[in-house]
Amino acid sequence: MAVVRWFQDQKTDAFHIQCHAADKAQKTKRSLANKRMKEKDKVKKVQNTKKVQKAKKLQNTTNAQNTKDVQKNTAPPKQTVDNPHDKGYKRIFSIKKNFLDFIKKYIAFDWMMELTEKDLELIDKEFITDQFDTYESDLVYKVNTKKGSVYLFFLLELQSYNDFTMPFRLLVYITAILLDYFKNCDKAARKKQGFRLPAVIPIVLHNSERSWTASKHFKEMIDKAELFGDYIIDFEYVLVSIKNLDMSKIRQSNTLVDNIFLADKKRTREEWTENMSELLHRIREMETEDLNEWITWFSNVIRKLNEDERNTFIEQIRKGDEKFMCSSFERLLIKENEQGRRKGKIEGKIEGKIEGEVNGRAKAVIELLEELGDPSEVLRKLIMEQKDVKVLSSWLKIAAKSASIAEFEEAVGLVQLQ
Repeated sequence: MAVVRWFQDQKTDAFHIQCHAADKAQKTKRSLANKRMKEKDKVKKVQNTKKVQKAKKLQNTTNAQNTKDVQKNTAPPKQTVDNPHDKGYKRIFSIKKNFLDFIKKYIAFDWMMELTEKDLELIDKEFITDQFDTYESDLVYKVNTKKGSVYLFFLLELQSYNDFTMPFRLLVYITAILLDYFKNCDKAARKKQGFRLPAVIPIVLHNSERSWTASKHFKEMIDKAELFGDYIIDFEYVLVSIKNLDMSKIRQSNTLVDNIFLADKKRTREEWTENMSELLHRIREMETEDLNEWITWFSNVIRKLNEDERNTFIEQIRKGDEKFMCSSFERLLIKENEQGRRKGKIEGKIEGKIEGEVNGRAKAVIELLEELGDPSEVLRKLIMEQKDVKVLSSWLKIAAKSASIAEFEEAVGLVQLQ
């Protein structure tokens, strides 16, 4: 019996061992399966994350491109100088020597008198034109004085009209200059109590037959400025009007700038003839480099000459043939006037054509509405005063589809006109 019980116990132990081993194997299998499942989930999660990041990056790139496209399509085109007169002045004042002569004589602040060309630095002003619609007829000089730096913003205002928004334009320019300075200066210095911004002095050079009547003070552009005293921004810009320059002041020296101003003050043949000897004498006394610059400036300003006329004209300037000079100026002025009249006629024809098209469409809208009833005088007046051809074209289509005047008014948002 003992032997039998021993064999039975051995069988039972073996069975338990087998069961335990099988259970352990099953657990190990499940554990490995779970581990593989977790690893798969982890890989899938990483893949999904990468897909999301890639999608976001693609979306951001698309949005950025769309934004650029919108800005490109909607932003007004940057206007550049296409007037040779403007280009001539800008070229002249881009030369440090000429700009220095100008500010010392025609602005003449005390601290300017000690400046040399080495103290002037012509600044790339792309950061300004990117932020403001400008004709590019402007220059920015950084001036290093004994007591610190100052920026001179030089704006050439050579149009025949007054810009009454000038103080605001200059405020935008000044702000752009200061923002650029602040952005690029030493960050540690900005945190110190003694940190200071440089002065920016706006200068406007005006050249026109008309007097400058725009305000010189920014505060005068602010509505009800008198109510707020010193708590609002104000500054004054330096104005140099060539028209108002005193001849005796110009004659005090014989620089390139002086003789450009002297020539530019002359508007008629009589004015040219009256002081021709003086002008010829002055320009012949200039240094060769300045003489060549003056001739280049003048020939670009007139610009009506063909190549042969220009070469002959330049040669006669060098020789000082006054009689020829007078007749040359007269011929040039006649050419300039003829081109001006021709341009005026072309512009008049274009304006007339546009005006005729506008009136024609406005009348067509009214005629269609008259078929539906009797349009009120208010409605007739509003339609005739509309000058946008696209709007009138839209109204014309709506009028053609409308069953009544009321339906037309409702469709174009004019219900309250009656």
